[in-house]
Amino acid sequence: MTVKTRERIKQAALTLFLEQGFSKTSIGAIEKAAGLAPRAGAFYRHYESKGALLGEIMRSQVSETPEGFDFDGLKSLGDTRAELVVIAQNYEKAVARQAPFARLIEEIRLLEGGREAENDVNAQMLHALMEWAAAKPRGRGLARQRLAALVMNIFGAWLFYLGKVQGGVTLDDVDRDVLLDEWATFWAKTLDGDG
Repeated sequence: MTVKTRERIKQAALTLFLEQGFSKTSIGAIEKAAGLAPRAGAFYRHYESKGALLGEIMRSQVSETPEGFDFDGLKSLGDTRAELVVIAQNYEKAVARQAPFARLIEEIRLLEGGREAENDVNAQMLHALMEWAAAKPRGRGLARQRLAALVMNIFGAWLFYLGKVQGGVTLDDVDRDVLLDEWATFWAKTLDGDG
């Protein structure tokens, strides 16, 4: 029963946060939407605060990684270009999945501790990508700062493109498939030491 109640609270809060924003959603409203008696204390048996609940929601929404982010699974492809395409496509899926949360994420960034949750997720992904790149000929033996710079350079263009598309910007001269092909080919050659 506890897990179900906790999940009901989480789902009710997510719906209200998306509809009204974090700041305008009261704990009483969350309790009512979850089918609990408002202001009777049930919320606090499951969550320390509204901020703690929000942190859990955002971590679960942002850190749910698509299958392609299973870096051990990528090794079985045995082809750097194919691995890059899978990673890029899964970033695209993640950005699309997170699009409904864009307004909420902006609001969270303004809250105390809001950036911390986002930074944790970004650091986890950066470190996973660094480990992946360190296994490639170009990445072997690089100092951590250089490896981080390499990863940021590799994925920066693709993330820039995804950010623009998500933001509704039309890039007339950019075709998604051509961009993905050129990007993956260039970085595969670079990482494999052929470029």
